[in-house]
Amino acid sequence: MIYMTGTLEDLVLLAKNSRKTSEKLLAQFKPFIASVIQKRLGKYLEYGVDDELSVGLIAFNEAIHSYDISRGKFLNFARLVITNRLIDYFRKQQKEKTISLDYDEDENSPAVDLIDKKAMQQYEHDSDAEDRRFEIIEYSRILKEWGISFIDLVNLSPKQPGLRNEYRGIAELVIGDGKLYAELEKNKRLPIRNIEKLIPIHRKKIERGRIYIIALIIALKNRFSFLEPGGDSP
Repeated sequence: MIYMTGTLEDLVLLAKNSRKTSEKLLAQFKPFIASVIQKRLGKYLEYGVDDELSVGLIAFNEAIHSYDISRGKFLNFARLVITNRLIDYFRKQQKEKTISLDYDEDENSPAVDLIDKKAMQQYEHDSDAEDRRFEIIEYSRILKEWGISFIDLVNLSPKQPGLRNEYRGIAELVIGDGKLYAELEKNKRLPIRNIEKLIPIHRKKIERGRIYIIALIIALKNRFSFLEPGGDSP
């Protein structure tokens, strides 16, 4: 795994003007590219052998250079670009009669004739699971920069829902306060003294949960989907 600082979306924006960063992202997300294509084609592919993977790499690079933050999560955007380029590729190869990669759900479209709706729903479910898997990889990478591992989170995560809610409140406070967040980023330490001044919570309670709170801040700041309603929290 290649480690780089910053959120994935930040790195993508940086890669627009940095060939080195772009190449690192391409190398790191080869498994993602292959997974997107293999799920569409229903067969195993190999880099350097199958042209579809070359199409995927070119499409991923295109996604990097055409991405902007208003498009939402980069991986969702990249998946769409990869799929569209595969459509173009198979049309050129005159294979559209035997395989459809189209997202169009119009009842009269060729795509719906070839892809059963239940199969499409299963694909969307699998795509969501895949997104979460790559988010976990990204989350782990960022946590490592802060000296935190998932084992730390398992051992230090509070069992009581009330205490988890309190810690989430602290995390949201830090994110919403520019000075607190800047202090956290600068020192890589939770600004407990300044937090104490803003909310009525005992210092020792904050200290006990400092690693969990920092991990929660990282997850919330990056808008990871596993924190959405119904998802698992760190």
